[in-house]
Amino acid sequence: MRTLLLVVVAVAGVVAGWQLRGIASENITFAVPASASTDPSAADSLTTLAPAQSYPNKSTAALAPLDSLEAFYDALVGLDSAGEAAVRAQLQGFIDKRARQLTQQQRWPELLAFYQRLVNLDPHIAEYYYRLADVQVQLQLYDQALYSLYFILQDPVMGPKAQALEQRINQRLQFAEGITVPLFKHGAHHVVEARLLSGTLRLLVDTGASITTLTPAAARRLNLRYDLGRSISLATAGGLVSAPVIEVSDFMVGGAAVDRLQVGILPLVGDNGFDGLLGMNFLQQFASSINQQDGLLHLQNKRQPAKG
Repeated sequence: MRTLLLVVVAVAGVVAGWQLRGIASENITFAVPASASTDPSAADSLTTLAPAQSYPNKSTAALAPLDSLEAFYDALVGLDSAGEAAVRAQLQGFIDKRARQLTQQQRWPELLAFYQRLVNLDPHIAEYYYRLADVQVQLQLYDQALYSLYFILQDPVMGPKAQALEQRINQRLQFAEGITVPLFKHGAHHVVEARLLSGTLRLLVDTGASITTLTPAAARRLNLRYDLGRSISLATAGGLVSAPVIEVSDFMVGGAAVDRLQVGILPLVGDNGFDGLLGMNFLQQFASSINQQDGLLHLQNKRQPAKG
């Protein structure tokens, strides 16, 4: 009897070792009933096995790699907390690898279907809704993206990111109809109000200027640091001049925003309190037109025809 007991314990230890290796291996695996190990056709039928809850007495006599989202979620059923944590860790690795591959190859429709499936399989994870919305924005499915974000706007972790993306979507939707920005007449010039995170600016609209510029006084007022050693040559009425150049973030005119914009630091002769010039490196990013009679600057997404 004692010899028989030792044999049973030894066999149980071997089986337990197999199970642990199956969970920790690079590919998560299905567990199948011990009776299946003697079936020669078991290896060919692994992908059609019933979910794990059908097999309360698990064995790893035959294993198959999990290579789809559905397989991972089937494998989660019936596991204890430690087993679930191990499977979820590998599931996250699978998601990250697949998403990175599709993003690098810009296979947006496939990535869209991937995250739609994830949201259906695991509707309690806010990050999946955010990633789904991000792909929908890439495909210009703005209404669908807003719907995806609706579910996570109040999420304690993803909520702020979702709200920021919602704001960017609404700005893009405005571009579809076009944004009009009031212009203020100053002699032969037009003046527009621009904004950075650190404050507002009054800029002369100059379609002959290749780059947007700020005066040194405006740069100091908005705490914009620049290096005199990093400069570019600019053509002015007085000839070529050397001017420091910086890159600013979230540069806005009305509701039209540019995430990153190069700006030269250059004094204006007789500036009369103006902060610089709004140049073509901003305007050319939109379908833009100036209605001098009504005093309006019209900015529109370039994917839409500009309204005359």
